[in-house]
Amino acid sequence: MGAPIYAREPENQEKEKIYKLLKEGEEHIKKRLKAIILSGIHRYKISEISKILNFHPQNLRKWIHRFNRDGLESVINSQKAGIKKKFGNDLREKIIEIVHNSPRKFGYKFSHWTLHKIKEHLEKNKMVNRISYETIRRILKEKNIDIKKLKKNLVEFYEEL
Repeated sequence: MGAPIYAREPENQEKEKIYKLLKEGEEHIKKRLKAIILSGIHRYKISEISKILNFHPQNLRKWIHRFNRDGLESVINSQKAGIKKKFGNDLREKIIEIVHNSPRKFGYKFSHWTLHKIKEHLEKNKMVNRISYETIRRILKEKNIDIKKLKKNLVEFYEEL
């Protein structure tokens, strides 16, 4: 195993910017900056910082190397990690609107929506090129919409007529 990796100590103007961002910055930036402080100023090892911040050691090494090589801006301006949402709010709202309307309103002969039928409707009407059933389920779940309960409510509504 090689020598431990540490961030270089931040320069005074970098320290000022770090402390400012720790007060008002985004959470993923704050986490990176805390790692820089623990490594560069307090000389914590990557394994210790990993446990404290719940950061994978490989990610810590990446941010420390990036900071040492390119400076503070490379840590601040880098994109947030994680999976990006493929579908915007407009499509999400359209899906919600679709499930709150009868399929017959759209010219279909069936009376309730399923995930498969929503998928087919979105793709047939060129609202998306492709979308998975799971993505539709997740979008509905985000809005606390249970498609089975919607179906039950529609059945009860029609029975009352």
